[in-house]
Amino acid sequence: MHKKWIELEPISIPQEFQDGIGGNPVVAETLYRRGMTDLKSALAFIDADLYTPTQATDLPELSKAADLIETTIKRGEAILVWGDFDVDGQTATTLLVEALNDLGGNVVFHIPVRATEGHGINPLLLDELLNPMPPYPTSFIRTTKQSNPPKLLLTCDTGISAHEAVEVAIKKGLRVIITDHHELPAELPSADAEFLFPGLYP
Repeated sequence: MHKKWIELEPISIPQEFQDGIGGNPVVAETLYRRGMTDLKSALAFIDADLYTPTQATDLPELSKAADLIETTIKRGEAILVWGDFDVDGQTATTLLVEALNDLGGNVVFHIPVRATEGHGINPLLLDELLNPMPPYPTSFIRTTKQSNPPKLLLTCDTGISAHEAVEVAIKKGLRVIITDHHELPAELPSADAEFLFPGLYP
């Protein structure tokens, strides 16, 4: 099978820019094509000492979400972390569950089995998981210290369009925090807090 290479149109890189980032023409062109066309932003990208990180509180509704989590932990209420099944979803779930446990949180988590549960937050399964009594699906990790249904649903890498699932959670008396990075739908779910990184990945 023959493949056709798609070649990028040539661009002109100012010599001053190329010299400023160290002289490598490949690095200079790569940075330029990715929108870092001024020397300051390019140097901040390749040199950590020149990078000024964004304040975490600049994320929309992050402070509100943190307050909800803190309140839930102080009350001793359970938190259900619902992650995505892909690499970034599982990684985020792991980090979040460990951090919440270290803070004294009462945490359970669920990572869907894609072949049987599909993508996103399955409303029917969520309803089952929120029942106060077993049996629970084997993919739902319920800790020994957690006996009551969760009072907070916290998503990782999913939930940006989970209107039905969020409504299920709200009807069950849960507060809902959504963290996601996919494309924003026309209307967001009715969560208590949503801090999103829209459009980074499809």
